[in-house]
Amino acid sequence: MTGTDEARAPSGLRSAAAGWAGTSVLSLADPVGGVTAGRRTARGLVCLLALSALQIFLCADNAQAKKKQEIPRTVSGRVLDEADNGISGAVVELTDLQTGKKFATFSEEGGRYTFSGLERTHDYEVKASYKGAPSEARKASSLGEQQLILNLRIPPPQSSDK
Repeated sequence: MTGTDEARAPSGLRSAAAGWAGTSVLSLADPVGGVTAGRRTARGLVCLLALSALQIFLCADNAQAKKKQEIPRTVSGRVLDEADNGISGAVVELTDLQTGKKFATFSEEGGRYTFSGLERTHDYEVKASYKGAPSEARKASSLGEQQLILNLRIPPPQSSDK
């Protein structure tokens, strides 16, 4: 750059222009449009932080709304014999009637069993068996309660219609 080029360069670029021919360098203290570059950078960072905070807030709010909407369902109960004693170790099988998936568990002490995390909009069928003897099949409708208790009897109760 010649002395005449340096005279035409904006005041903040004169010293930098002298050192690097053909390269323009802007100092953070140089005024551009009445606002220093440092202030513009600071404003940009503040805007970026504000947008990031807004995005985090919206994502957290959306996750909370999904959690509120998707309350899982629980089906539990007891496997009982004819005298209303709990049967431990009975196989309890739950079938999702929409997908056909089957889940199984063993009844615990007192005959208790639990299936949790079930879809609220699906219908289910629950049955148990112990030493080859089956219980009746009970249905859990999607229109039912969030926490449904279904007790199963082995052998199943005899209907008096026969």
